[in-house]
Amino acid sequence: MARSFRDLSSRAQQSWTADTRSVYDAAVETFGTELDARAALGAQLQAARTAHGLSQPALAERSGLQQAEISRIETGAGNPTADTLLRLAHSLDLEVVFTPRVGRRA
Repeated sequence: MARSFRDLSSRAQQSWTADTRSVYDAAVETFGTELDARAALGAQLQAARTAHGLSQPALAERSGLQQAEISRIETGAGNPTADTLLRLAHSLDLEVVFTPRVGRRA
């Protein structure tokens, strides 16, 4: 009988040490934070694009990026490079600013 991934994962986790569990928990938290940040970035770019009255294809033409890439970024599924972010920012008359995260460990 086939087992689900969840079943197999749960059984494997039962043998984890406290250190292994700690690393796993930290990775889950970091991954969740990363997904939240991607979603927030996508929402900001979509808001800026619509505020400029641009469709995704129009922004693609203006920025030289693929419309599909813009879509992935706006939905939080993309992982844009610095160059991609700068091209989008320039096309939308935005400025890229990096700020430290509050409470982030070094």
